[in-house]
Amino acid sequence: MKFAIYQTSDLHGFIYPTNYVTPKPLGFLKIASYILDDEKNYDACLKIDCGDLIQGSPMTHYISKEKYDTNPITTALDKVGFDAYTLGNHEFNYGTDYLYTAYRPIQDKLIVGNIHGLALQTKPYQIFDLDGLRVACIGLTTTYIPNWESPANIKGITFEDPIITYGKYEKEMMDNSDMIVVCYHGGFEKSVDEAMEPTEALTKENQGSELLETFSSINILLSGHQHRSFATDTRGVICTQPLNNGVNFSKIVIDTDKTRPMASDEVNIGGYPCRYELVEVSTVTQEIDPELEAIFTETQEKLEIYLDQFIGHFEKDIIIDDVFSARKDGHSFIEFLHNVQLETSKADISVNSIFDTAIGFKKDVTIRDVLINYPYPNTLKVLEVSGHNLKKAMEKSATYFVLEDGEVVINDYFLKPKVQNYNYDTFGGLTYTIDITRAFGDRVMDMCKDGVAMDLDKKYSVVMNNYRASNTSIYPSYKDAPIIKELDIDVSEIIIDYIQSKGTVLLDNMKNYKVKCE
Repeated sequence: MKFAIYQTSDLHGFIYPTNYVTPKPLGFLKIASYILDDEKNYDACLKIDCGDLIQGSPMTHYISKEKYDTNPITTALDKVGFDAYTLGNHEFNYGTDYLYTAYRPIQDKLIVGNIHGLALQTKPYQIFDLDGLRVACIGLTTTYIPNWESPANIKGITFEDPIITYGKYEKEMMDNSDMIVVCYHGGFEKSVDEAMEPTEALTKENQGSELLETFSSINILLSGHQHRSFATDTRGVICTQPLNNGVNFSKIVIDTDKTRPMASDEVNIGGYPCRYELVEVSTVTQEIDPELEAIFTETQEKLEIYLDQFIGHFEKDIIIDDVFSARKDGHSFIEFLHNVQLETSKADISVNSIFDTAIGFKKDVTIRDVLINYPYPNTLKVLEVSGHNLKKAMEKSATYFVLEDGEVVINDYFLKPKVQNYNYDTFGGLTYTIDITRAFGDRVMDMCKDGVAMDLDKKYSVVMNNYRASNTSIYPSYKDAPIIKELDIDVSEIIIDYIQSKGTVLLDNMKNYKVKCE
């Protein structure tokens, strides 16, 4: 018997092959249409989603805003016949009512081993019988969620260390199955190879490597969260992770015939010949299944009308031609975001990063433009930060740039093992210079506010999104900073309200920082 495992992860609500600006080779409809056709080649299959499914796109924003009675995204996955789901950290972003609405109809397929207190009938693992082959699938989620999430969105919910959870169930899974598959919404904190060298701070946000080092019973580890792209055989375990937004997905084919010799492109997993790959949506030739698409037709039509709502003007286009250049040289779009945060919060200093999806604005602005530039449901916090700690944060951000052969490039720290451009911040409400010819920790120069050198012994009110305020493993100088104010409105909604209130947004063409490289 040959059976296939299909894994999606970090779809982030991208259903159609578009980013809502132009067509793109991505999205669930293309993936699902491939799976429905391809599964006919096998005797059995398992279809598994590893989380971050219902948040992150204009469609999920609209569904959450309109408070649907059922979520068409999970409805569609169920129609395709997905067998198991685990939860990602972003499942909690819109609150538990939204989460429960999406997952309650399929709660019998939720495998959630280390999250306790959910008002859903979940199980830690499930054993699937595939014509006599028993496959145990356990669901685990990164425990770092309380570091990012609003307390109101996880009230009464606790997150157990995945290592402890797996240890609880390891023996009974081994006793009752032939193969163990870990479905983990988390990544790898070490290299995905025999060496397993640390590639990031060992904060326990991504414990894939620790699972492999601790337990020898795992046969397959399906991961997510980091938005990396790999499929590999590590220490006799198949490890996969698709990219975000449905750009690709994992496919593993297992042959239960142990007697035949293995082919050169197969590996031995638990005694079974296996093949594995990432299937790129750009290579999928299947037409979108019309019955699946019909689930979204009404939502998509209403979404397009909603996205095209005009909300205001800019005095001129502020299009981003190159995101790296915008980060390095400054840009009117960056200044606009800082102005929004400063005016809304009344803080002294603004901290912001521009996302890789950012394209800027044309003169006439719609809701679509805002959601493309700011797709995440972040909120704002105002912290009390000393000048010294603010400078430490600015110095951390200043490590983003390095010189190679006289050219300014991105520090590999922000690129490997995963791209972290979102961890480069700019700072508004002051002027400053980054001199990248100087050593790390001594690059930020000429910090001035209102034309006067900043007093580093003074306390400042600093506004930033809730992710930056809580993710202090990257910016430890914000740790334990007193919270002055919280604005519990999505940043995208704040931007929409700001533009609507102005009618026409006037721009300050002065750039408040510069990167010096000579």
